[in-house]
Amino acid sequence: MLRADTGDGPLAGTELTLAREAAAYAALGGGLLPIPRLLATSAAGDALLVEWARGRDSLDELEPAARARVMDGYVDALAVLHGIDAGRLELPGFARPERGDPARPELLLWRRVFESRVRRPVPLARFAFAWLERNAPRRADRISLCHGDVGPGNFLHEEGRVTALLDWEFAHLGDPLDDLGWLAFRGHHLNDGIGDLGSQLRRWSERTGLSAEPQRIAWYRALVMLRMLVSCQAALDSGAASLDRTIYFSLSALLGVLLPRALAGLAGVALDPAPEAPAAAASDEAEVLDSLLAELGGNLLAALPAAQQGRARGLALLVLHLRAADRFGASVRTAERELLARAVGRDEPEPLRARELLSARVAAAPPAEDADWLRLFAELGARRIALWPFLAGHAAKPLAALD
Repeated sequence: MLRADTGDGPLAGTELTLAREAAAYAALGGGLLPIPRLLATSAAGDALLVEWARGRDSLDELEPAARARVMDGYVDALAVLHGIDAGRLELPGFARPERGDPARPELLLWRRVFESRVRRPVPLARFAFAWLERNAPRRADRISLCHGDVGPGNFLHEEGRVTALLDWEFAHLGDPLDDLGWLAFRGHHLNDGIGDLGSQLRRWSERTGLSAEPQRIAWYRALVMLRMLVSCQAALDSGAASLDRTIYFSLSALLGVLLPRALAGLAGVALDPAPEAPAAAASDEAEVLDSLLAELGGNLLAALPAAQQGRARGLALLVLHLRAADRFGASVRTAERELLARAVGRDEPEPLRARELLSARVAAAPPAEDADWLRLFAELGARRIALWPFLAGHAAKPLAALD
């Protein structure tokens, strides 16, 4: 399998490269873990060749019990990874954190990505960086090599057995509970029917001898959401022009709901009840959008080759968003403008400028204002998600209990 960096990806030009992935493959090539064998890398570090790995990445075709067994095997593989003596691994370019400040290098790395790759103002990300930095964990039981992108889709399985751990661009040295934050969010919130998270955390703890401390996992889960938000905004601003951008648009909206909820849970802040549904407005374009959706999601999708159907489904989801925006957009924009005017102290009719002002406010805000900002972001997210109706289930789904 040849992997090559096209140069236009969401994180192109950052430290999160194929060279980092190659370093992880090389360091872990001793046979303890099921990973593809690294065969070659390019001189520029923008391509790597690995041995072909057997298996498939989807769990969708499996019955629930079979899914749970595969996930148990995956948790066992993570436990092996986290048990490897990281001090003995050759990992050029990897920051080596102290056990007394295990998350600091990752926070700094992702802030650099945010500053270099995201052009539009993202006030929620500004606030989340400030809050997570002030409240970062001050201990780790062990510094391990973390995979950095744990969850279904990033490993292969065959006949109930995990055959390969893949996609190591986000690998880093840190608290192994960071990977459990990925398991909790990317694994269990964005997927259904992959076993019981509590049982998987206990299984990991039994095999590593480490405590799966809920509060620290919850902090890392919020960091996972922030990483995803930064990645989505970087994709929309600085890359992925040739990719299906549906996931970046929609996941950004979903994270606008879930990240404030995660931070509020960590901070012990009670959020206000969800606002009432936005008022609907009829328009002449509604019939056009309905016709477009029916044509795209019905006749056209069925006629496309299988390789193109995924892209067409993404387009159909964007049309669903446009149909909701046609009905509810005016109401949502009015409410957002009122919220932003109160937050920045003036009515700014240009949304981009209003978000710039809000970004500056939250970046300089003292901790005593955290609760007010969290409630503001939660309400902004709850109003905006009304324009993405196919995300309603994930938005309403409670974050998984970690104990």
